[in-house]
Amino acid sequence: MQINQRFGLTMIIATLLVMVATVYILFDYQRGNREELARAQGLELARLLSGMSWNELVPQAGKKGLLAVLKQGQSNPDFAYGAVVDIDGRVATEVTRSGVILPTGDIVNEPTGWLGQRVLPANDTEARVEFIETHAPVFDEGVHKGFIRLGYLRPGLGFSYSEMPFLATVMLPIFLLVPFFYFMLRREIKPLKDISQRFEELADQGGLDQIATPPSQALNDFMEQVSGYIDATQTKLEVLNQEHEDLTMSSKLLTYKSNRVEAILQNFPDAVMVIDEAGEVSYANGKSERLLGVDASALLGKKTREWCNNPEIVPLLTFSDVKSNLQANQDTVQVRLDDNSEKSLQFSVYPLFMPNNESKILGRLVVIRDVSESHLMRQRQTEFISHISHELKTPLNVLSMYSESLLTEGADNEEYRIEAVNVIHDEVERLSTLINNLLAINQYELGGVVAQRKHVRMHEFLEDTFTNISKGKQECCEFELEIPREMSMVYIDKDLFRIAVNNLLTNAIKYSKPGGKVSMSASETEDSIEIAVSDEGYGIAENDQKQIFNKFFRSTDDNIRQQTGHGLGLSLARQIVRMHHGDLTCSSELGKGSRFVIRLEKISTQIMDAVAS
Repeated sequence: MQINQRFGLTMIIATLLVMVATVYILFDYQRGNREELARAQGLELARLLSGMSWNELVPQAGKKGLLAVLKQGQSNPDFAYGAVVDIDGRVATEVTRSGVILPTGDIVNEPTGWLGQRVLPANDTEARVEFIETHAPVFDEGVHKGFIRLGYLRPGLGFSYSEMPFLATVMLPIFLLVPFFYFMLRREIKPLKDISQRFEELADQGGLDQIATPPSQALNDFMEQVSGYIDATQTKLEVLNQEHEDLTMSSKLLTYKSNRVEAILQNFPDAVMVIDEAGEVSYANGKSERLLGVDASALLGKKTREWCNNPEIVPLLTFSDVKSNLQANQDTVQVRLDDNSEKSLQFSVYPLFMPNNESKILGRLVVIRDVSESHLMRQRQTEFISHISHELKTPLNVLSMYSESLLTEGADNEEYRIEAVNVIHDEVERLSTLINNLLAINQYELGGVVAQRKHVRMHEFLEDTFTNISKGKQECCEFELEIPREMSMVYIDKDLFRIAVNNLLTNAIKYSKPGGKVSMSASETEDSIEIAVSDEGYGIAENDQKQIFNKFFRSTDDNIRQQTGHGLGLSLARQIVRMHHGDLTCSSELGKGSRFVIRLEKISTQIMDAVAS
């Protein structure tokens, strides 16, 4: 009973909704027709009246004008007003329906807008009335005098009693069809209701054997079909649920593998890109952005030519020649992205084959590696070998020349023998210094250098070192030594530390201008001892100051290149100073000279004293 009541109530509510929707559609359709009629009539009348002269439209005193006649003969109930205004908007004559005030509106100055339509609100904003106004120009003997304004009420969804018979005619059939459909549906669902009742009895009684076989064979067949359909549906649902679980598990597994692979690629030490068969970037890890200078997200979906114009890279990454990719497992090219930069990149391209068909390529894996450091190292090593060859060849040539001279005509000349011996001694010392530097650096890098520290009187050590270096070189430079008489003893490897100071003094002399001053000073505080070596030479460029302590580095300045050198002295000096827990710094101004400062912490000396004791 409750089901029937709910069903009947639902039918009534649905009928009412249909009736309301029907009424709304009818009213909206009627409103649209009325608005279209108002626009059409307004435009037609405005054009007609625009063809009349100003004097014909504006009546003389005591006479009835055309607008009044128009109002009397107007059949459209939405007609609201008609007016003739001059070009300044002043009303020359007007007619309005009862209760309507002529709305104000801007005058159109452009000729292209003289004829047109617009929607104007009523002057009384509380009335919420709008007018559809058509305006047209009025001329008098070819001179533009003003405008004709015709307004119609903009129709809404209003309701009038005159439309009641029409609405009743429409609603009555709809209302009468409701009970008809209701009884028809009840008649059709009666067999299903009986089946439902039988199932309820089955549930209450607890078994099929207590229910008598229905006399209707058709109902029996129907129930068997329903039962078979339910069983098939249940089986299908179980299969679908199992497939859904399998798909969910596969999706989670694929997501896990995908995230794992992406995490590996993101943490890969090199930049990685994947280019698909269409030649577009389908993946790029974060390091691609840093190496290529292009946002990784901006690379996705782009072809190589859209983000790169390097003539060496584009052919390598363009996926056009499949056969060439099958002939080699890897293509590699090393390029510089910018001629003004020392940044070098190595592009290695690997074909990606289909798992089950290695004759088909799915795309390319591009590995981009920053080889700037190794490239620069190889370049410096090449320069170093060249410099060392020159450094070795020059003194050997001198030794060969003087030895041959001593064996021949120069042997009887005492002065020549003395000169030859001095030159041979200097060149041998030069070779010895170079070889010692090379051996010291090699041992230091291999961890074979062990500092043999002992207490050293700093004043005597610096004075002796400075005297030995400056001896015989007073003609080219002016030397100055400023060391306090009383300085603390330090705990250092005297031989190694002498190499560091010698290299600084030798460089100061070598790169000084003729007649320039080379000075060494020392100072002591409670915490540290500082040793400074200064010159008035060519100075070091700001960019070169960041690299002068690198092995094999030599400045490109012509004044520096003219002097012999191998780029090891400053590197070795800093390594020795740091071995003593100190630091070596440089300050220089191009064209004015350089100043190198060794700073040793006294705390280190105290600790070494404690360890030694």
